[in-house]
Amino acid sequence: MPQLIDQILANPLYTIIAVVILAVLVFAIIKKIIKLIITILILIAAYLAYVNYAGDDVQQTIDKTIQTGTETAKEAKKKVEENKQVQEAKKKIEKELKK
Repeated sequence: MPQLIDQILANPLYTIIAVVILAVLVFAIIKKIIKLIITILILIAAYLAYVNYAGDDVQQTIDKTIQTGTETAKEAKKKVEENKQVQEAKKKIEKELKK
């Protein structure tokens, strides 16, 4: 790998080609991220418009969604902690069985 980098840096034509390829890749990644962000914002706006059209209070719906997300995150954290404890116990048992 270091030889390839040295070869690219030694030849100006290879360096220019590498820079162009890198720029195209970075541009493509940024473009996809921007499209994703725009899509998410459109979906959120459509959801809020639907909630408003349905007659619900938008702020109350947002608060309820945040609360549900927070509860889900807490439950997931609890499950991860339980899984860690199970894995630690499993390792101790395996260690004891090997003796």
